[in-house]
Parts: sequence; structure tokens; C-alpha cells
Amino acid sequence: MIPSPAKSVGTAYALWCLGLFGACGIHRLYAGKTFTGILWLLTFGLLGIGQLIDLFLIPGMIEDYNFKQAVLLGQRAQLPQPSPTQASTPFLPSQPLKGQPLMREILRLAQQRQGILTLSEIAIHLPADFDEIERALQELSRRSMAFPTNNPITGAVEYQFVHLLPRSPDQPSG
Repeated sequence: MIPSPAKSVGTAYALWCLGLFGACGIHRLYAGKTFTGILWLLTFGLLGIGQLIDLFLIPGMIEDYNFKQAVLLGQRAQLPQPSPTQASTPFLPSQPLKGQPLMREILRLAQQRQGILTLSEIAIHLPADFDEIERALQELSRRSMAFPTNNPITGAVEYQFVHLLPRSPDQPSG
């Protein structure tokens, strides 16, 4: 797989400006959101409302795209690596995790745990309620980053993060 260059928030904002001339949604196509990009093109950015809302969503769209590309391409060097103290100490923010920050922490935990996690392991290590964890896992599954399986011995539901599973020395990295 050919690595795609990281996307720029500045470029996305420049493409957003094309919406002022009737070419709405180009910034969404740039951020990898093909379906909604085409929808914005055909509906003039949902009659301008969606285009205006995107003005505030662009940084998150680009960050999400870049993060997903790094994970999908196995570029762990670009992902934040836990320090030795973080690896043994659970992450404790001032508020419970939700949404994308929770998904990132789940991916970091999966990377530390050889690419396989259970709901219980996530609940023990991350400050989030079970419903938020389940929603995050469903979203990661929808994005083809996590795959639920059953452990053949215990029957427990495990989530496999195939891009974070250890590779054998003879297995290609792409």
C-alpha cells in the first residue's frame, strides 16, 4: 500500500472556501469523507448549513483522517508512544473519556496489549463508562479498525485490532 501524505488543515480550509463559489464539499473529499463530500457537492453543502458547520469540524476531520491513515499503514512511529511510566500507570484525565479521545486511548491500549482487548480490560484501564466504551468499540469496528471475536477457550468477546497485532518476521509490513 502506498502511504498517502498527511493532510493539512490549512489546505482543507482553502478547499472549504471553494464552497463560497458553489463547489461545496471538496474539503470533505480531501478529508476522505467521500459519501458526504458528494452529498455536499450535490446539495450545495446541505443548502449551506452543513458547509457552515464544517467550518468548525475541519480540524477534527483532518486529525481523524491522518490518525486513521497512520494506524492503517502501520506507521507506529507516527503514533504517540507511551512512556515507560505511562505503560504501567493507567491514563487518568480529569473527566471521563468519550468519542475520539476514547477511541485513541483504546488504540493505544490495544497497541500495548498485542492488538487484543476485552471490554473488561478497557474498563479497568480507561476512565469511561461501559456504554461509552461499547460505542467507541462499535465505531472502531465500523471503521474496520477492530473486529469482535469470541475467545475459543473462555468464550469472552475479544476485540482484535488487526493492524496492531504482532507480525512474524517474514510477514510484509504493508
